[in-house]
Amino acid sequence: MSETPTAVPVRRLGLLLVSVVILALTLTWAFLSMRAVMEVGGSCADGGPYVSAQPCPGGAGFIGIAIPVMILATFVGSFVAISLSAPNLLVPMWTFLFGSLGWNFLEYAITWPGGVDPGWLICGIVFELMALPGLVVIVMSRGAMWTSGKGASSKPDDSGLWWGIYLALGTIGAALGAWSFYSWR
Repeated sequence: MSETPTAVPVRRLGLLLVSVVILALTLTWAFLSMRAVMEVGGSCADGGPYVSAQPCPGGAGFIGIAIPVMILATFVGSFVAISLSAPNLLVPMWTFLFGSLGWNFLEYAITWPGGVDPGWLICGIVFELMALPGLVVIVMSRGAMWTSGKGASSKPDDSGLWWGIYLALGTIGAALGAWSFYSWR
């Protein structure tokens, strides 16, 4: 008996693909807006009844949009992905978010004028440790990422294709994120 491939519902597929692009775009916004704030010392403030000693640089406000939209896109995309037996987006989002923000902390801790900044160094190490379980799950599951709810032993034959699609769309989303960040700040 031969298996007939089932058609992928176009609306769900489109929603998943858009979720991947939005996820990468918002990850890029979070990464770049954090860097903008770290460039001015790691804290800033704008508005309100008080005058801030350090106004926020252009682009700092992107993080206020990026995180909630990223979480929403991740949950919507993961729900749809599981219904399509595609890899979910939650674990990669967790890994890339904490890994990239940890990178920012480590880079700025090491290159800070006057020597290593221990506060940022500790934050960088903690963030990288938070990213590590996600990376372990991705590697250990060999990319299956709970597509069927049965773990790596039931990895679908097309999980490599899905990851290729995610990588291509993620690259587009990151490029759009960088372009929009630098254009609109």
